[in-house]
Amino acid sequence: MKQYHAKHTAVLSTRGFYTILTVCGLIIAVSAWVLWTSISAPNEPPAAADTPVITPAGALPDLSEDLPAAQQEPQPAEPADAEVAEESPAPAEEQPSAPVQTVYAPVYVRPVSGAVLTPFSGDELLFQPTLGDWRVHTGTDFAAEAGETVLALTDGAVTDVFEQGLYGTCVTMTHDGGLTTTYRGLTDVRVSAGQAVSAGEAIGACAPSIEAEAALDPHIHVEAAIDGTAIDVLTLLGEYEPE
Repeated sequence: MKQYHAKHTAVLSTRGFYTILTVCGLIIAVSAWVLWTSISAPNEPPAAADTPVITPAGALPDLSEDLPAAQQEPQPAEPADAEVAEESPAPAEEQPSAPVQTVYAPVYVRPVSGAVLTPFSGDELLFQPTLGDWRVHTGTDFAAEAGETVLALTDGAVTDVFEQGLYGTCVTMTHDGGLTTTYRGLTDVRVSAGQAVSAGEAIGACAPSIEAEAALDPHIHVEAAIDGTAIDVLTLLGEYEPE
């Protein structure tokens, strides 16, 4: 019995030794495998690089610092109304504008309504039936009834009322632009020297005749000149002697 117990104990002791040895070998093998696996495994990127980061609303990060200057969204400039108001000069005082001068075109009126008896000749000589000679005719003779009202050719001022031998009572007037007019063969003169006269205003009446041109029917002799140079009255009226 003692031999059996001793033999059995020896067997158990031997088996226990090998069991422990086997377990220790397994532990060493597993540890070596784990160590070898951790060393030989490739470096994987951190999970944060593969996993999108969710930022709560209202807490978005400011990424403008990471962007190039050309890609950053420009920020609106702050209003500078106050600075502009301070820098803007005070409005200059308005200068009174020069008065507008209205230029009126002169109005010309026929002195009488009758036809032209003797036209203006300028430098050309005309036969003068009353005096029986050839001479220039510096005026225009308009037919008129004796006593017919004679009108001012245009606006002006009376400079002289006088008597001139064979031409009877005469009236001279001055006008704008260096124009002067003279009316010969008048009677019942209604104006005086220095008086302002308007175009078409009555200055007198036609005399029954003019001694220097008595061969003609009753008429009024009208002369015009600009700066002393005789001109045709019909050019002022815009009409010419009918042929």
